[in-house]
Amino acid sequence: MRPILKGKNLHLRLIEAEDVPKRVEWINDPAIQATLHYDYPTSIARGTKWFDKVVFDNSRVDFSIITNDSNDYIGFCGLINIDRNVMKAELYNVIGDKKFQGKKLGTEAEIIAINYGFIELGLNRIYGYQDVDNRAALRVVTNIGWILEGTLRQDLWAHGKLYDRNVVSILRTDWELHAAYDL
Repeated sequence: MRPILKGKNLHLRLIEAEDVPKRVEWINDPAIQATLHYDYPTSIARGTKWFDKVVFDNSRVDFSIITNDSNDYIGFCGLINIDRNVMKAELYNVIGDKKFQGKKLGTEAEIIAINYGFIELGLNRIYGYQDVDNRAALRVVTNIGWILEGTLRQDLWAHGKLYDRNVVSILRTDWELHAAYDL
């Protein structure tokens, strides 16, 4: 059996302090920030403080996305708001290194993180939020078995305006039926 955090082209490892500067660089990139809505701009000092706070937080697990062949750090993802009583968590996923975008590596990272959530954490539901205008993100998740649950109108204030967001999710039963999760 293949290790749970390894796919065909990449693997996930827990985020380390050494990853913070590159993560900050990606968060500060306007093209990437357009769909993230993180604190912006941010700094290495703020990124380090964030890291120190979340590294021991049991309600989340944050990963760095690493290529298998060249061992390049290309993005980050994780499961946050882990609720062990309800067995659910929110997934986030970012390919920050632009030379690796558009190559389906984000999909692979997402599948690895989802497998981790269902297998290791015993989750029943994994969900996420996406800008309604981010059709590419919606296409990625629906292609791997996620369901569009609905739209939250004017749900988020960021960059000086209100955003509508889609809520998407996958249940354990959906995941068990979907062949895409066998990397």
